[in-house]
Amino acid sequence: MEYEREQEFKQHIISLLKAHDWNVDTEVLDDERRGRVDIVAEHPAVGCVAIEVKRTRNYTTRHIAEGFAQILNYRSYTYSDHDIDYWALAPGFDGEIRPYRNRRKRHIQVRNMFRRTLAELKLGMLSRRREAIAFGKQLDWCIPLRDPETMTEDDLDTINEKIASREWDASGYDPRQ
Repeated sequence: MEYEREQEFKQHIISLLKAHDWNVDTEVLDDERRGRVDIVAEHPAVGCVAIEVKRTRNYTTRHIAEGFAQILNYRSYTYSDHDIDYWALAPGFDGEIRPYRNRRKRHIQVRNMFRRTLAELKLGMLSRRREAIAFGKQLDWCIPLRDPETMTEDDLDTINEKIASREWDASGYDPRQ
């Protein structure tokens, strides 16, 4: 399903999380009221995840840049009511189907570059296709939204180790990959 508006997309994510036993809070303000995270979801098997939703139809750069800036700022704030373990951006463009080969190829390139950049910044990307929060391209570096109880301590340790080991280095990226 494709959403025209950010609010519809956010409601879809909230409904999915609630249907799978996540405790969900929305519009969560930090202690000093400087920023507002769209969704904070917690599950006993996974921990607490903060999700910033940005509906970025056609890769609108303003929205992508806004999402990056917001989540990097929010991550530095204190949230006394929530012990946030993971931060993720929900761009909303990864569910779109492109009928033409060149468009689809370009779509995949942009999505992969976006996911890699988020991973280097120690952030996840909510993938609508996988219904998971991905922390890179590897399938085992994902937190499933539908069945979070399938996550083991080893799975979480692997994700945490990958996140902790990342250091920003943009020199190794080829945008054509």
